[in-house]
Amino acid sequence: MPATRQENIVSTILLEGSTTDMEYLQMSACSISSQKPIDFQTPDNEEQLLIIRSGEVVVHLNDSSFALAKGSVALILPSDHYSLQGKGKSAIPIAIGTAGDLPPNPDACEYYLMKYRSKNPPGKAVENSFVKKWEDIPFKPHDKGGVRNFFQRPTSMTQRFEMHVTTLNEGLRSHDPHRHRAEEIIILLDGKAEEQIGENFFKATAGDVIFLPSNVPHAIRNDGTGPCTYFAFQFE
Repeated sequence: MPATRQENIVSTILLEGSTTDMEYLQMSACSISSQKPIDFQTPDNEEQLLIIRSGEVVVHLNDSSFALAKGSVALILPSDHYSLQGKGKSAIPIAIGTAGDLPPNPDACEYYLMKYRSKNPPGKAVENSFVKKWEDIPFKPHDKGGVRNFFQRPTSMTQRFEMHVTTLNEGLRSHDPHRHRAEEIIILLDGKAEEQIGENFFKATAGDVIFLPSNVPHAIRNDGTGPCTYFAFQFE
């Protein structure tokens, strides 16, 4: 889809539609050029998730400010106010294309934004919006690479939302094809991978976003040289 510009933010929609549990879900790739805070408010029936792709984005939330680097996230609850600004002279607008068309630019302030509304919201199960800084999430090595566990909890729009980042060593598959009720999104941060979805195989490079439907067999394999690193998050 073509990029749109609003208030010094360039955005491109990567995914949009309904899912098993979500009445509406949209994932966009965004770039912010403003070094002054831009104000937002989530609708009263919607959550928003931000994932920093490159550069540093300052999030003002709950009377606090957080400088979020690549891999950091913020989950914003319904009706909450927040503001965003690019940090540093490198905050320049980048017209992000479809996933994988443009590699992450370390000299830009880029992020993914997911907006979603549940078909059956469970209520406000999380008291406050929150951030998770990349540098605060411990890396736990294992025989295939390692993992960073960000969170697993109910939210106002999900019975369960689980997010982690996997680092997968060269040539390895994370697991045999499996399926689960929860839908899942993969965002490749670094390296190359091959994602199996049902009987089909898809190549992925840094910046690509992959949607995995409910109960469809899937698996991911490192398809590049050196390790690959990716977000994986499930919601239901």
